[in-house]
Amino acid sequence: MKIRSVVFGLVSILIFNACSKTEELVTIERPEQQLFGSRKPEQIRQWLDEHKAVAQAYFGTTRFGQDTALVNELLKRVNDKELDVLYKQVNAEFGTMGDVQDQLSEAFNRIHENFPDFKPPKVATMVSGFMGPDLVITDSLIVIGLDYFAGPAAKYRPIGVPGYLLRRYQKEYIVPTILFAVSERFNKTNEQDQTLLADMVYYGKGYVFTKAMLPQTPDSLVIGYTEKQLTQTYNVQEDIWAYFIDAKLLYEVSPAIKNRYLSERPFTAEIGSKSPGALGRWVGWRIVGKYFDEKEPGIKALMDNANARQIFEQSGYKGLKDED
Repeated sequence: MKIRSVVFGLVSILIFNACSKTEELVTIERPEQQLFGSRKPEQIRQWLDEHKAVAQAYFGTTRFGQDTALVNELLKRVNDKELDVLYKQVNAEFGTMGDVQDQLSEAFNRIHENFPDFKPPKVATMVSGFMGPDLVITDSLIVIGLDYFAGPAAKYRPIGVPGYLLRRYQKEYIVPTILFAVSERFNKTNEQDQTLLADMVYYGKGYVFTKAMLPQTPDSLVIGYTEKQLTQTYNVQEDIWAYFIDAKLLYEVSPAIKNRYLSERPFTAEIGSKSPGALGRWVGWRIVGKYFDEKEPGIKALMDNANARQIFEQSGYKGLKDED
């Protein structure tokens, strides 16, 4: 199971200077401020030519300042009064981006300590009236669509997003989501193992990685469940595990069946209306978490281990709660 580019933005560049010391390494620029100051087509063209990496990643253009349709659309949007309202709300919500900057700096420092070859991507922010995706995450560049994450009080919200996903479009979800996506580059897998168990362990390793790099982050922000969902799921995990075993799901290879337990859904209908979606991911987190806590392999060794079955068997997980 591979993480796709997470679509969660446009123009702030975070520059990370690789260093073994723990220090504030992240600086976030806000190029969208220059964009929103543009009033003429030539200013938009200049902006696109100056920010080619972001323009290509976020808008999909390779013509940059010569892309007339994109120039005209951006000019219209940055001069739109209603978008200006949203832009001001975004600025009020995010301020100087200091808290996001601090979180990213902390996490990137920890990644570098555990994976010395880690070359952090540049980070950019964008406000475009939902013209592009919410997040674009690659090995070299992260683009954050700040308008998506302006929060429930914002005048405009993403259209067509179901409520159980819309509630995650808040500032505090940005960094954990980025870290989970970054974990992909370290998360080794056996491509021959197409079982549901392998996918569950893959997600579990990603969540353990995210938590290790952001240890103070609540579990709810890591996986996207509410605190109530986390508590309820934890308390009935023995029943959930029994269902997975009775239904012989662990070694299931059918994409359609696996999708029922891995995809984002309002709830897992096969188990019950109170069971959140992507329940297989949560169970995978329990398996890997138990293995990580008891075997103490270290985060690098965990991510290097592509043997999902070994991790499962050595975890000893049987659907039970943690011992006090």
